[in-house]
Amino acid sequence: MSNFTTLDYTVLIVYIAAIALLGAAFSKNQNTTKDYFLGGRSIPWWAIGLSVMATQASAITFIGAPGWGYEGGLERINTFINVPLAMAFLIATIVPFFYRTEVYTAYEYLEKRFDVKTRTLTAALFLVARGLATGVVLYAPALVLSVVTGWDLTLTIILMAVISVAYTVLGGISAVIWTDVIQMLVLWLGAAISIVVILTTIPGGMSEVINTATSAGMLDSLDFSFDLSVEYSVWAGVIGGFFLHVAYFGTDQSQIQRVLTSKSIRESKLSLMLGGFLMIPQMLLFLFIGILLYAYYQNVGDPNIDNLNELFPLFVVNELPSGVSGLIIAGVFAAAMSSLDSALNSLSAVSIRDFYSKFFKKNASEAHYLKASRWATVFWGIYATIFAFFASNLGPVIEAVNKVGSYFYGALLGVFLLAIFTRKANGTGSFVGVIAGMVAVWATTQFLAISWLYNNFVGAVVAVVVGYGVSLLGKQPTKEKLAGLTIQTRSEEMQQALSSRSEAAAAIEEEMKEERKTSLWPLYLVLYFVLALLFLLFLQNL
Repeated sequence: MSNFTTLDYTVLIVYIAAIALLGAAFSKNQNTTKDYFLGGRSIPWWAIGLSVMATQASAITFIGAPGWGYEGGLERINTFINVPLAMAFLIATIVPFFYRTEVYTAYEYLEKRFDVKTRTLTAALFLVARGLATGVVLYAPALVLSVVTGWDLTLTIILMAVISVAYTVLGGISAVIWTDVIQMLVLWLGAAISIVVILTTIPGGMSEVINTATSAGMLDSLDFSFDLSVEYSVWAGVIGGFFLHVAYFGTDQSQIQRVLTSKSIRESKLSLMLGGFLMIPQMLLFLFIGILLYAYYQNVGDPNIDNLNELFPLFVVNELPSGVSGLIIAGVFAAAMSSLDSALNSLSAVSIRDFYSKFFKKNASEAHYLKASRWATVFWGIYATIFAFFASNLGPVIEAVNKVGSYFYGALLGVFLLAIFTRKANGTGSFVGVIAGMVAVWATTQFLAISWLYNNFVGAVVAVVVGYGVSLLGKQPTKEKLAGLTIQTRSEEMQQALSSRSEAAAAIEEEMKEERKTSLWPLYLVLYFVLALLFLLFLQNL
């Protein structure tokens, strides 16, 4: 587009090149798959937390959320209002288990607790679900590039895929996390600049925005209707959204892999605390940009767009100062690359750890597995590219990602709940439970008119009920399948270790002291959730 100046192009190219070089610089420290996938378990908690936020935001939020806000105001905050509750649950339960078992992927834990077939099924489902969602993530920045340059969307998808795959093959999880930190700061800066520009452009400023938004009902976010067909009701968000985000942050390898890179369980929990406190303000920020754009175009005329995903990129290019537009669009690109490389890195991790090294090439050298990991990254980049061509038919990109995941996440969460919270669930029961959960979600979408957010609740509940029921009909798990792998046995085994007065016991005692120090953290997040609801009620009554 003519409004995207030479200065903007220069800023865009220099910024992306700098981020790519920074990511590639970490490749020299990657000699093993542990370095490539877990960063040597040495990443600080605050960087992990910001990385989680950057991946959740990225180009998806930067493009999709303002379109959400423009179309429906703050109502879609209900999708994310549950995040503090989800993080509280994860801090208290699931995350400590993954960290203690010292696994590379979440699905390795399921083999320890159940059997190979359960691990293989859940890992395969992750590959399908995350691979499809990565196609949507690839589509988002390609759309921005198409809007900015006027190039054909097919060309920009292929171009973004080539850049992202090349960058990911060189970088590992360390590169993913540290470049994410930069992306997060740039995205927040871009959002802040955009808000200032819009407010200074609209006659009457903030008061005019509030009046316009209030009269249009755009600040009415909390719908307490018990009608299950209301897509973004409070109950859909709190119940269905809770299960969505527990599954996403707690069982999706692209997220849990970051937690496993931390130095200790305490730092893993700190990274989740950061995400729990920042997610709601971040989403409100980008939804509010959509409301601002609504007020802005009420004054200057219709934006004349066919796709809501184009709304904010067009504003950035057409209305922001030269150079600033380039920086913000560069931030979108770089953040998208970080989201892509984290997804591709996790897909590669599961492919190699849960399939290749287990079934095809056992006991090979670390150099071989590292090479195989990079080839797996290339494969998943091609897979995501193919699906990206269909992503334009799915509506707002941020909603599309969550809808794709809702077919799988609930059932996946159900099997982890069976593993951690029950002692009688076995491998056969969990395997059947996962399949039953997905079938239930499919039936729900086909025959019931309810919000898609409930899909995750349905999948999890059916997986747990069916899985537990089938388990009762078969053999009970052996002691080896329970030792240290369930809530009920953890405390007993720690005490047993302590009684031996060994070096291991001393380490466990220190760990228990750290656990006690973090025992109130979930409560802080619950209180924060209540305060967030009160704030939204205040906005609704302006």
